Amino acid sequence: HDREGFAMTTEQLKAWLLEYMPLKLETENRREHLKRLKACAELPPAREYDGSQHTRSSGERMALAVERYTEYEKEIRPYIAANEHRMQAIRAAISAIPDPMEREVLRLRYTDGDCYRPLPWKEVAANLYGGCAQRHVDATNRLHRKALAHLSQQITEAPQHE
Repeated sequence: HDREGFAMTTEQLKAWLLEYMPLKLETENRREHLKRLKACAELPPAREYDGSQHTRSSGERMALAVERYTEYEKEIRPYIAANEHRMQAIRAAISAIPDPMEREVLRLRYTDGDCYRPLPWKEVAANLYGGCAQRHVDATNRLHRKALAHLSQQITEAPQHE
């Protein structure tokens, strides 16, 4: 993946993991916009051409909608591919960690949310330990540090791909 063979500080590693949610949301938003454009291109004609200068024929409207869809699809294809590649690299790095609890703390914190921000520590703790008391949050933070150390070691030791 993108980071193999490179030593990363803890902050660089966190920044790399934090890229995931914005990439995911951008990809989802672009796909949703593409779906809306496709729906417009597939809509049946609303009404027949009435001869007015300001009304396009249904065929013209449909042709323009198809053109907008096609152009947007061509425009976003490389962005979506790049985003998916980067997201897959992050998921693969997390999945390669041997300890399931360490994988889970990283997944919960960085990849399983539905907004741009990482899942708050109390929510990660509640998912992992069934509670959000300070002792659960502290245990979650210790597990997170351990997971980052293993992730950093794994990335540094991985062979580089040309």
